[in-house]
Amino acid sequence: MSKYFDQARQVSTSSNTNGASNRADVQEVLEVTARSVGAAEEPSEGFLSQCRKAQLPASSRSPVIFPRNDFAAIALESYRALRARLLRLQGTQRFRSVVLTSAGAAEGKTLTTINLALCCAQIQDFRVLVVDSDLRTFGLTRLFGQSEGPGLGNILEGEAKYEEAILRTQNPNLFVLGAGTPYHPAPELFSGKRWKDFVGWASGQFSLILVDSPPVLAVADFEQIISCCDGALVVVRALQTQRDSLKKAALRIDPKKLLGIVFNGAESSLQKEYMASTVPPMHGTGSKVQTTTEELEPAETAR
Repeated sequence: MSKYFDQARQVSTSSNTNGASNRADVQEVLEVTARSVGAAEEPSEGFLSQCRKAQLPASSRSPVIFPRNDFAAIALESYRALRARLLRLQGTQRFRSVVLTSAGAAEGKTLTTINLALCCAQIQDFRVLVVDSDLRTFGLTRLFGQSEGPGLGNILEGEAKYEEAILRTQNPNLFVLGAGTPYHPAPELFSGKRWKDFVGWASGQFSLILVDSPPVLAVADFEQIISCCDGALVVVRALQTQRDSLKKAALRIDPKKLLGIVFNGAESSLQKEYMASTVPPMHGTGSKVQTTTEELEPAETAR
């Protein structure tokens, strides 16, 4: 077991000893983040008024967390823990745009992206933009049920303005940019300067930008997407992500941008439900990730 995961065990064990202490720690992180990062500049009334409205699906059958559904409480706490650790990093590194990806497909990056966004949007005056940058599968767009109208692809083609493509939800802090209906291949669209221009603009409007990207190893788009963003989180699925795949994925990410991994699908010892959990950031250790998800014991994941 590497030194990195030994440290993860120590952090996790201490965080599990006292639930009240953990909640106080989360609150402290939110306060520190608010002071050091601050909310994004208030967009103009013209921007807000021109954004189309999107109603988030509120069915209890949806995998997305909502305040009054029957989603497992342990999963909600795990996403809150992920939020706390991410915002703690943001308070020190002052990043705004974070790409969520995985080594391969079907490892939970899209669901993790939207659940994390919903948790962050609960913070007062903390505006979050969720971006579907997977212009092949449109996974996040389909999850929201917003497949019609312009989106990121149309912005990159120069066919849509920002305020025409971005959607505002019933949560005043949560905004969504779907994939849209692009006519050109994704690699060509992300190669142009419009992606960099958009990320720069959004960084001045939102407190946090979460970008749902294609898998690292599947397509060339990821490297173009991350090149204009501040950091990356890699989603690893328990009993699925392979050791070699994770190593290859980590090597394709700039160590300076690798914020950490999200260990998804770990079975809780408290409840027979699946959850998402996190481990501490691994600055500059991307090439040293040599453990499979099967080797991570429950004590090594943050609740």
